[in-house]
Amino acid sequence: MAQCPPGSFAYRVRPGDDFWRLAQRFGTTPAAIARANPGVSSWGLRIGQPLCIPGRTPWTPPRQPCPWGWEPYQIQPGDTLGAIAWTRRTSVANLLRVNRVDPNNLRIGQIICVPRA
Repeated sequence: MAQCPPGSFAYRVRPGDDFWRLAQRFGTTPAAIARANPGVSSWGLRIGQPLCIPGRTPWTPPRQPCPWGWEPYQIQPGDTLGAIAWTRRTSVANLLRVNRVDPNNLRIGQIICVPRA
C-alpha cells in the first residue's frame, strides 16, 4: 500500500464504500478524501483499492480490561461481529453483552473483547 501523507492514514476499499460513506465513518468530508487521493473517483472505487483518509488513525479510547476468559481483539478490514462470533464460537448477542459497540459501525483498529481462543 502506498505511503499516505502526514495527517492521513491508509485504508482499503470495502464493498459499499464511496467517499460520502467513508467521510461519515471517519469524521471527514468527501472533498477532503478526494484531495488526499488525486485522480481517484468516488464512483470508480474497487474493492481492495488503497486510499488515504484525512484525519487521525482510527482508534478506540482506552477501555476497561476484558472480563475473565476474554481477551482484546483489534478489528481488521472486513471484520463483522458475525464473523468474529463464528470464529470465536460464540454469538453476536454474547459479544454485544460484553462490548458496547454499534455492530453496523465497526472501525478498523477498534479494540473489542472476545472469548479466549
